[in-house]
Amino acid sequence: MKWRRITTLREVESFLPLTPEERRAFESVTRLYPFSSTEYYLRLAGRSPAVRRMLMPSLEEIDESLQGQAEEDPLREEEHTVLPYLIHKYPDRALIVTTNVCPALCRFCMRKRNWKRRPFTIGRKELSAILDYIAGNREIRDVIVSGGEPLILPVHTLRELILKLEEIEHVEVVRIGTRLPAVLPQALKGELLKLLRQSKKVWVNTHFNHPDEITESAKSAVRRILKAGVPVNNQSVLLKGVNDSPTVLERLLRELRKARIRAYYLFQCDPVKGVLHFATPAGEGLKIVREVVSRLSPLFLPYYAVDGAKGKSLLHPTHL
Repeated sequence: MKWRRITTLREVESFLPLTPEERRAFESVTRLYPFSSTEYYLRLAGRSPAVRRMLMPSLEEIDESLQGQAEEDPLREEEHTVLPYLIHKYPDRALIVTTNVCPALCRFCMRKRNWKRRPFTIGRKELSAILDYIAGNREIRDVIVSGGEPLILPVHTLRELILKLEEIEHVEVVRIGTRLPAVLPQALKGELLKLLRQSKKVWVNTHFNHPDEITESAKSAVRRILKAGVPVNNQSVLLKGVNDSPTVLERLLRELRKARIRAYYLFQCDPVKGVLHFATPAGEGLKIVREVVSRLSPLFLPYYAVDGAKGKSLLHPTHL
């Protein structure tokens, strides 16, 4: 489907009145970190302070007193990039960064360094090399298709990628990491859903961080994915000023369950340059999770995890 990408201050203000501080932040921050949104998500930001914080540029992003201890690539993805677009960090998993383009650029993005690059999208030559690499490495059982937003790729590119990955016998799971149900749910239809119905190994990992994102349109998009026979998990990030309270986190997890989405991970915010103002100390995160654990059945609960250069560490609220 056709959709409009909103990138300029003038376009934003035609949908969302900004404060003088927001206007100054937009003009200053977007010289380094650009802005993008869909009409749908921008209108949602007008109704939700939490969504607004995730979407709108803030002067905190370029404040060295806040960002000075952060790194562009703290998870060392570049060190583990074995081919263009392919990261192989763990023996049994590989991650394909299909593009750096997103309908909506989330200000907390872990790959914010890629925003500074010209728009890129995987091509047939790179895709062929990646498929050969994965086919030749029998340790790889799990392939993550990520970005940017992978589900905005041309459907013929996605079809070639997904169906050929599924032909590799030792690949057991193809995970698609997407924000589309949250920022552009109306795009999940037609040929894209037809491809998901064809798939046999695909799991979709959505990314909802706040209950305000789980609108009727979002839930309808998720139902279409589920109806296509594809399981849906969710990965959230613990974000300061967005979901760093037991009440909000509980609401988020309950809304996910109502939408039949399994809460998979709650990540500690990565120490990424331009993102560190969203970080909540891990000790505070454990207190929040401990409170939520006391209120909810285990069926509702995600793994609370810290990602790092050497991999993920799971944190449990009963111990440090």
